[in-house]
Amino acid sequence: MNKYQRIGIRVAIATNVALLVAVIACLVAWRNTGSMHGMRPEQWATHLALSDLEGMIERELGHPESPPASLEELRHRDQSWHRIQRNQNGSPLDGWGRPFLYSVDGTRYVITSLGRDAKPGGIGLDCDLSNRDAWPRQAVPTLGQFLVHRVTRGMIFTCLTCGVLAGLLSLITVKPSALESRAVLSLLVKLGVTVLGALFAADMMSFLHIPNYH
Repeated sequence: MNKYQRIGIRVAIATNVALLVAVIACLVAWRNTGSMHGMRPEQWATHLALSDLEGMIERELGHPESPPASLEELRHRDQSWHRIQRNQNGSPLDGWGRPFLYSVDGTRYVITSLGRDAKPGGIGLDCDLSNRDAWPRQAVPTLGQFLVHRVTRGMIFTCLTCGVLAGLLSLITVKPSALESRAVLSLLVKLGVTVLGALFAADMMSFLHIPNYH
């Protein structure tokens, strides 16, 4: 094995380790922060508005035995109305600044937000939210949404930095001779320790909210 072959093998090992650590760190960060307030503030605002509106309607049901024909009818009937974000027409708005959809069928009523995309259905940040199911399981941001979200840029940078550092460490410590049959086990142990260390670091960073404001 000549010099260039040895260099190529070391670079290949370091590159694979860097990619593996960066991917694992991003997955851990996504799983740990996907449901946090800072990751989906519009959904939280929508959830609070749904809760307030439902509370107002339930209190209103104590007088007429049917829900109001429109949400605007609650305007002068409940003190909680001032907490609701509204447009110029007085229509309550969800966290994305769009009017809620409201339907009544006898004594049954449904208040709905169509999510970020303003279209029926969807998953993650695009998932529909309603007073019947304000936190559906599919409302947790997807991995793709996590990776491109503006509030996760610092966290993604940290995960990529962990990958680069792990790659540099591998480039320094792992030698082509480690690929010989008798040294493979030692190599696997080293790589395993590196990956576990990256997992632990990513988990602690997510738990401690590092960097701030992610």
